Amino acid sequence: MSLTEREGKILEIIIDTYVDTAQPVGSKAVSRALNYKLSSATVRHIMYDLEEQGYLYKPHAVSGRIPTTKAFRYYIDTLLNLRVPGKKDLQVISSFIKPSYSYVEEAMMDASRALAAISRYAGIVVEPKLNTMQFKGVEFVRLTNTSLLVLFVATSGMVYKRIITLEENIPKSLLEGMKHYMNERLEGLTFFELRSRLLEDIQKDREEFRLIISKIRESLDSLITGPEKREIYIEGTSKIIGIPEFTDIIKIREIFKALEQKEKLLSILDKSLAQNDVVVIVGEECQIKEMKEMSIIASPFAMNETSTGVLGVIGPLRMDYSKLIPVVNYTARMLSEHLTNM
Repeated sequence: MSLTEREGKILEIIIDTYVDTAQPVGSKAVSRALNYKLSSATVRHIMYDLEEQGYLYKPHAVSGRIPTTKAFRYYIDTLLNLRVPGKKDLQVISSFIKPSYSYVEEAMMDASRALAAISRYAGIVVEPKLNTMQFKGVEFVRLTNTSLLVLFVATSGMVYKRIITLEENIPKSLLEGMKHYMNERLEGLTFFELRSRLLEDIQKDREEFRLIISKIRESLDSLITGPEKREIYIEGTSKIIGIPEFTDIIKIREIFKALEQKEKLLSILDKSLAQNDVVVIVGEECQIKEMKEMSIIASPFAMNETSTGVLGVIGPLRMDYSKLIPVVNYTARMLSEHLTNM
């Protein structure tokens, strides 16, 4: 149900005022913001109607109103005017995200720091899913006569480790042959494609390779189909302590606990991957009860043609969305540019 123009304007003023002050907004403040074109009594009546429709609530018997999750969703979808990132914010992003990197992990960490510095909330970056990463090569490190550390290297430079146990000692020459076999024939495949190709190769390739290929494929299975192992870089969680809405120590503990729920966070953040655009997840939409008073602004970023991660900001419902949505979008584009050129 859409609001009338007058209701929308009053809701916009209430949200903008609440974003600035973190305090309930009264009818007199709204009337003043309207240059007294509507009396306090008229504004109070409209605010009552908005409350009945679920857009506002009164935290106390005698107080102004606070916007609900429903109000923020309507505001973001209907009323919001996005601002172009300012010169100062662009300088902050440029100062954190360097022109060149030796490791992808450094770039993702710096992006989370940039977002935390600008938003003054928590900046978050999630690396791409392993099955979309492209395989560059493999290295074997002998631990014992019958156990090996296998290092899977992605084209991004990221390294994934697994230990495999064999039934007998594998000669060094065979390991070298296996390394060249994989690196020359399989480079550039996604890890998902690599897993499928190894299954085919088990059937048809040289007998001496079959056992080790089988073990390597088992380790890829555990990497790809096991529980999510993606790294999450979060910077600025301590800033949550200074947010006016979260002065209660129990509430702060609940929020920190929620940020540790890695699998749930990944599921939420991956929504932006599905839409391939900036996504704003507001309050109860997070489906993590401890985060019902928080929002997430998330955007996908590209590592290459097949690999996509997610970055964003986690903060209170009372975020400056008009500023932070474009900032998150710009940071994602900057990070993509740096990673694809590495």
